[in-house]
Amino acid sequence: MGRSLNQNNINFYNMHGWVVEKNIFSDGEIKNIKKEINSFLKENIKSYHGRDINFFNDVPDINTVNSFHRMDDCPFVKKLALNSKIYDISKKYLNSKKPDLRACELFAKPRLNGLPAPIHQDNFYWCVNDANALTVWLALDETNEKNGGVFYYDGSHKYGIFEHVPSYAKGSSQKIKNSKTLKKYEISTPKLNIGDCVIHHCLTAHGSKENKSKKNRRGLTFQFKSENSFYDDELKIIYEKSLNSQILRRNSNIK
Repeated sequence: MGRSLNQNNINFYNMHGWVVEKNIFSDGEIKNIKKEINSFLKENIKSYHGRDINFFNDVPDINTVNSFHRMDDCPFVKKLALNSKIYDISKKYLNSKKPDLRACELFAKPRLNGLPAPIHQDNFYWCVNDANALTVWLALDETNEKNGGVFYYDGSHKYGIFEHVPSYAKGSSQKIKNSKTLKKYEISTPKLNIGDCVIHHCLTAHGSKENKSKKNRRGLTFQFKSENSFYDDELKIIYEKSLNSQILRRNSNIK
């Protein structure tokens, strides 16, 4: 796979709900991206709390960040999302002329302490009416099963929305209620080199295990929806209510 998307890649994505695009950014470009992210976090980390940032422990520090959900507040990252390398990917997989950027997030999952992410579907959070939305997940480190790489349930995006329940997990507030409903799907954990991207559909069930390895597993994500799609406000209100309740209970150590 190269930077120009071919029909085989699109067919794979349509069938499996995810696909890998290789060598989107060079090692030098990734080094600069990491530098810009670290600089932004060092300068602004104390400005974020609650749902916006999660640490693997109770010490708020750049080295303990497990996930940061306002990465598009960083001008460099927001500009990067609209760079042709990323934006053209979103256009082709969404079959959209001018996709809307939803958000950018950092999933740091640091070595030895990276937290797991429960199995979920993004669109349970996003509430995009026609589910024509996706995530472009950029590997800032080598990523595999050993260091908590994202795993996908192949073809699960064709099912629709699975029933979710609160997870009380940092950075991923919901999980699919009955894992038995996923048994018919094969599980894939793509191996990514630095600069590769994995694109996944907003209905593809996925998650990741903890990172107890000696290698970091940082992923920078860019979320897009079609310009013709809209948010279901009623579903969004229900989700936000559940999320706020979880945060309050988690902060009070009430499970």
